[in-house]
Amino acid sequence: MVCRAAITRGVRIALVSAEYARHPHADELPRRLTALGHEVTRYAHSTLERDLATDRPDVVHAHSWLSGLAALSAVQHTDIPVVQTCDGLDPAEHRLVKRVVGHTAARIVVACQDDAAELVSSGVRRSRISVVPAGVDTTVFNPEGPVAWRSERYRVIAADDGADLVGAAMSGVPSAELVVPGDRVTPELLRSADAVVCVPKRDSLGRLALAAMACGVPVVAQPVGALADVVVDGVTGVHVPTRQPRFLAQVLRNLLADPVRRCTLGVAGRDRVECRYSWDRVAAEMVRIYARSGAERAVPLPTGGDATDHSGQ
Repeated sequence: MVCRAAITRGVRIALVSAEYARHPHADELPRRLTALGHEVTRYAHSTLERDLATDRPDVVHAHSWLSGLAALSAVQHTDIPVVQTCDGLDPAEHRLVKRVVGHTAARIVVACQDDAAELVSSGVRRSRISVVPAGVDTTVFNPEGPVAWRSERYRVIAADDGADLVGAAMSGVPSAELVVPGDRVTPELLRSADAVVCVPKRDSLGRLALAAMACGVPVVAQPVGALADVVVDGVTGVHVPTRQPRFLAQVLRNLLADPVRRCTLGVAGRDRVECRYSWDRVAAEMVRIYARSGAERAVPLPTGGDATDHSGQ
């Protein structure tokens, strides 16, 4: 079943029932990959064949590995390129699916250099990978506007992932309170913070750090995943070693005690977001990737066997 709707000029949304995406545990996936391929082909032909004939796209953009299989199946008898976005490389997804898409799509888009390096280590040529970061709405998240109520204590905001480490560090920062908002991060709440802490085990997008920087709030971060790209140590925030609560506590005490430094880091963070991470900038980069992909003929979809690219790095 396909539900279609036009949401704005030049943009149409088609919601497709995609039961094929309900894949089993990674250990079971190899035994079902052939059946999955047949189902993807049937899905692609039944839902996209008419569009390809009457409203030929310039590029097909997939946002998951299994969506990439569907896209490649749909265009395998055409020269329409497929762009594959990987919003975080989930280790639970089977390597073979990644390899088929990774070695066949015209371009692979990742959000940070760490993910690019991981793809290269799996055999994808670096020249076929583009890094396009996550964006932030700088008109919503900005330093001006309402501020959430707060007490006279300093306020530190932390993400769920890593909140245990921040909580341990906060025992060494008695002058501050810790807020862990979960998914309820608003510009009003961020403007009320003196610092935002991002210390996850892995973060391919860095959305909380970007939102904080857009609001002019300094970020303390472990340089992992996208955070290594987003937060410039000593310029827009402070890098801290992994899993060291005492060190984190010392960094927070020093930062909270220095309002001039917090202001300087916050202003630089806002400038960096406006220059590099606004949605206008991210969209422009993606359009350039579409244009470049269109100039590169899509690689034929492998019909079987090993999908490894032997052409070198």
